[in-house]
Amino acid sequence: MRISYRAIYHPSLLVRRLRYISQLLQIVGQGPQNKDILTVKLREWSIKHADELTKYKYNIGAAHSTKKIKATHIAENYLALSVEFGLLSEFSNVFHLTRIGRVLYGLLNNDHSDEKISFFLNNDEKLFYIFQLLQQDADSILTTLNMVQLLENTDLKKLKQNYYKFYVDRLKTKIAACSQEHITNQLHDRLLEVTEEWKKPEAYASYFLPPRLNWLLDLGLLDVNRGIRSNVYELTESGHKLVNVLPILDNSNIPDVPDDWFNTKYFSEITPLILSSKDIKFWQEVDDKTRQTACEKYLPIAFEKFRNSSVPKVSLKQTVLFLCLRFGLELKLITNFNELIQWFQMPRVLGDYIYEVRISARENESYFIRTHV
Repeated sequence: MRISYRAIYHPSLLVRRLRYISQLLQIVGQGPQNKDILTVKLREWSIKHADELTKYKYNIGAAHSTKKIKATHIAENYLALSVEFGLLSEFSNVFHLTRIGRVLYGLLNNDHSDEKISFFLNNDEKLFYIFQLLQQDADSILTTLNMVQLLENTDLKKLKQNYYKFYVDRLKTKIAACSQEHITNQLHDRLLEVTEEWKKPEAYASYFLPPRLNWLLDLGLLDVNRGIRSNVYELTESGHKLVNVLPILDNSNIPDVPDDWFNTKYFSEITPLILSSKDIKFWQEVDDKTRQTACEKYLPIAFEKFRNSSVPKVSLKQTVLFLCLRFGLELKLITNFNELIQWFQMPRVLGDYIYEVRISARENESYFIRTHV
C-alpha cells in the first residue's frame, strides 16, 4: 500500500456546517468575488436562513454572529476552509472556483431534501464531500471515525481524552507501513510535532474534533444521541459500512485511503452507501451500448460546464469525477476513474463528436479532447 499523509491543519473551531461551503461555491460560481464582498454575501445568506438552521438537527455553526457567538470573522473562516478543501483559490484577494470546485458547483442545482431546509446536503454533495474530505483530511477524519467505532459511550469528553492516543498510534502505524522516504519523513515530522507540542492533548483535541464531528453528522456518517449530561456520538449504518470497506493498514485495525483506492474503488464502494438502492449496475457488468448511452448524456454537459478556452478540451480528472458522480446518482451506474479512462483509450463516437483521452505524466495536463465526426 502506498501511504500518504492527508490532513487539514487549521480549520476554525467554528466551521461546523458544510452547507456554507456549498453556498460559497454558488456565489463564486456567478463570477470571481472580492474577499470582503464574498464574506458579506455569505453572512447575509446565513442571516436569511437562520430560522432554517434552528430547525436543522445539528443547528450550530452559523456564518454570522449570534447571541451565543459574537464573532466578526466566522464567514472568513468558512472561506479559508473552502480554500483548504481545494474548492476555491485566491489571487490578489479575489476568489475563483478551482477545477474541483467547479465540479461541485455543477452539481448544486438539484433540490435538497423534501424538508426544504437548506442545511440538508443532497446526495451529490455527500458523495462529493466524502471524496474530497478523504483526499484532503483523511488522517483526521478517519481517526475520528475509528474512535467512535471502537470506543463505547463516545461523548465529546471521551473522544477528547482518546484523540491523542488514536492519532499517535495512526502515525506510528503509517510510518511502519510506509516505503516512500519523503512520506515517512513527513509522518515523522508530524509525529514529532504532536508528541513535543501537544503538552495538553485534550486542549488540542478540543480544537480538532468539533469541526470533524459536525462534518460527519452533515454527511450522515455519524449521529448523536442527546443526553441530559452529554451527547453520545455513534456511527450510522452508512458510517459503519464506510469504515468497513476501507483498506486497512498492515498489522492493524486502522483504515486508510491510498491514492490507488480513489482511482479503482471509491465510487464502487461508497456510492452504494449513499444510494441505499438495490437497483444498481456496475460498469464492468453492462455492455458498451449502456456505457455509450450514459456518456452521450453527460459528457457533452461536462464540456459545456468545464471548457474554458477555444480548444475543444476539458480536464480529465475534473470531467471523470463529474461523470462518476452523475452516472452513480442519476443512472445508478457505478464506475471508477480507471475503468472510465480505460474505456476511452479507444476513441468513442458520441453523437456528432469523437471523444478521446490524452494522458500526461502530469495529472493537471491530462484532457478529454473532442472533434467533429
